[in-house]
Amino acid sequence: MVKLYKKKINPVFYLKNPRRSLSAKQKKLIEINLKKYLFHRLEKKPKKVFLEIGSGYGENLINLAEKNKNSLILGCEVYKPAVAKLIEKIEEKNIKNILIFIDDIFILFKKIKKNSIEKIFLLFPDPWPKKKHHKRRLVSESLIKNFEYILTPKGQVYLSTDSNEYLKVIFDNFFCNDIFIWVNNKPNECFIRPKILVRTKYENKADLNLNKKYFLKFEKKS
Repeated sequence: MVKLYKKKINPVFYLKNPRRSLSAKQKKLIEINLKKYLFHRLEKKPKKVFLEIGSGYGENLINLAEKNKNSLILGCEVYKPAVAKLIEKIEEKNIKNILIFIDDIFILFKKIKKNSIEKIFLLFPDPWPKKKHHKRRLVSESLIKNFEYILTPKGQVYLSTDSNEYLKVIFDNFFCNDIFIWVNNKPNECFIRPKILVRTKYENKADLNLNKKYFLKFEKKS
């Protein structure tokens, strides 16, 4: 039975309402087409499974799927306009190896077996900079504990942020768990986007704001 490490506070994903109502096309994609791509449980384990948390509009998820066609690429996203756009891209490119989960990541953890995920991607999560919102931050001790549970030995976590304060939160939580090692720790290496990642909408936003970007890679010990 999967051991679920829960946060002691509110749910992880805080759903932000779209600025405008979904279009007729977006509603169709969500209400009809999404059913084909919904993740429930892994009936058969593929050779490799990658998980992206907060997959957004799917830039990185699509890239992973195209470059790893024999692997299952699992995206977790709750923002409906982003999910609709991702479905549209999947169908335009006729991609067969993506599944989508549209609820809280801690619910998804209950559906994933121990040592079954090869790589986890968490790119530019909301740092919730206001003190009153710190409880909403995704990176936490409980999140890292779940990473430890679902990752294969030597499984990897790719994480990026453009917030100096959130960077400290990330390091504090990973360094408090002695099962992970920081891989790209050479001078200036963490400022370079790893080749496995592609530029996303949220990285573009960081550049527009002239924020310094950090790309971190952690590996679970064998």
